[in-house]
Amino acid sequence: MKISFKLLILFFVGILFFSSCTENDPDPFPSELVKGAYIVNYGNFGDGGASIAKYDYENGELHNNYFTTQNNGIELLSNIQFAYEYNDSIYLMGNESDQIIVVNPLFIQSRNGITEDIAKPRYCAGSGDYLYISCWGENPDWTVMPDTYIAKFNTKTSKVEAKIALPGGPEGLAIANNNLYVALNFINKIAVINLENNNLSYIETPAVSSYFMKDNNENLYVTFISTWSNFSEETGLGYINTTSNKIEQVYKTDGVSTEYGSILTANSDFSKLYVLKTQYDENWNLSGAVAEFNITTGAFTTIIEGISGPKGISYNNADNKLYLFTAESVVSGGSIKIYAEDGQLEKTLETGISPTMAIYLN
Repeated sequence: MKISFKLLILFFVGILFFSSCTENDPDPFPSELVKGAYIVNYGNFGDGGASIAKYDYENGELHNNYFTTQNNGIELLSNIQFAYEYNDSIYLMGNESDQIIVVNPLFIQSRNGITEDIAKPRYCAGSGDYLYISCWGENPDWTVMPDTYIAKFNTKTSKVEAKIALPGGPEGLAIANNNLYVALNFINKIAVINLENNNLSYIETPAVSSYFMKDNNENLYVTFISTWSNFSEETGLGYINTTSNKIEQVYKTDGVSTEYGSILTANSDFSKLYVLKTQYDENWNLSGAVAEFNITTGAFTTIIEGISGPKGISYNNADNKLYLFTAESVVSGGSIKIYAEDGQLEKTLETGISPTMAIYLN
């Protein structure tokens, strides 16, 4: 009885301690530590160098190698293709080696990356307990991409539960009206997957597609591009009505970027889209511009020109600024250029190798 009594006392003490901690402990991810713009530096493919930088836009401080600092000196072991914030976790799509790296909002990694059934992950989008991940497979043929697929990843079990075969090189994703929309980078179609029954249908397109932007009515804008394997003069933006699953309008503009960073972004009230435009010269030097697309008029206006090494564009709703990511080399640091909405340059910051995108945490 004495032993049982002591155990009972310890049990109640434990309950009291747990209750006290639950009621009095601060938020494990306090906003003053989490708030910021997190820059994804892709690195040099197959040769490392990937990193995460944190930019505190309230005091103007940039912390390069933030991931390494948060993880006791451990570096990222993959090139980071894409970062996605979902349900209090950050999911990093890693290439070479191929893996999903999961961190908390403080960018602390608590377990090894997930590698099973993940081959060349590109982009992801979340619904319920699942991430849907576009994957290019083990050995892409770079023509019609017959072996590409969508991985259905359970965020609770950290396992890929299904692989949905989808030839054509799935790239950008969007979820609207319980459908998964998949931009296909190698054929002139957009795939539509019903998330209730996995039924697959297609929307015919005038050019290959790359990325989506969802508006406030669950409809989509999509980028149409011209690539070395699928040339087209029908580049620009398409508007998809997700009720009818039809392209209702195509807004043509030349030179929409084929970079794999964030080439399309929207301002805070979704009255404007910003499109990255690029071109290579005869010596394969990359230059470009940013065009503003007016949602009401359907007109494009170039607001930033003469960009050297453009990789991505992103709009920060917290400070109403445009963040342009540039890199002139894959072996040395790139830069973040911060602009007002009208295209006036306000600040340039040096960051890691090949910055491509940012996510914003509050």
